Amino acid sequence: MVELLKCTNKKGKKLGLITIYIFHTLKKKPKSGYEILSEIRQKCGNEWSPSKGTIYPLLKQLEQEQLIRIKNVGPRSKNIFELSPKGRRLLLSMCKEKKELKERFSYFRNLFADILGQEKMDIFNLILEIKETSITKSKKGEVKRILQNCLSKLKKIE
Repeated sequence: MVELLKCTNKKGKKLGLITIYIFHTLKKKPKSGYEILSEIRQKCGNEWSPSKGTIYPLLKQLEQEQLIRIKNVGPRSKNIFELSPKGRRLLLSMCKEKKELKERFSYFRNLFADILGQEKMDIFNLILEIKETSITKSKKGEVKRILQNCLSKLKKIE
């Protein structure tokens, strides 16, 4: 099961979902380990986050592999991490290989379909398809109006 949460890059290196997320979030802005933990917890609806015993050794390992680096040391010796150029290249290569990540996610989607029922999963899959649709900047306003209208109609059927 743990292998389902890992993706392999072109060089054969397996990266776990948490590692990929660390790269993703550090690409946006440098953060401390605590900030990364808090962000993951918030993204998971405050229901789950990796333990400190998972995240801090992982950050140390990524630093040793020169995939992330310490940008500076904040108050109380808090390390602020940033994505290194090597880590940035690895993330870019992983983003180009989204197909594998989507396939791995689909394994879990099938489990949820079995648990929740196919009808709910069909709706969930439509939502994912909408989310993955590429929209030009000029069309974002129109798309937003369509989705707000759709949401309004859905609330009326409740």
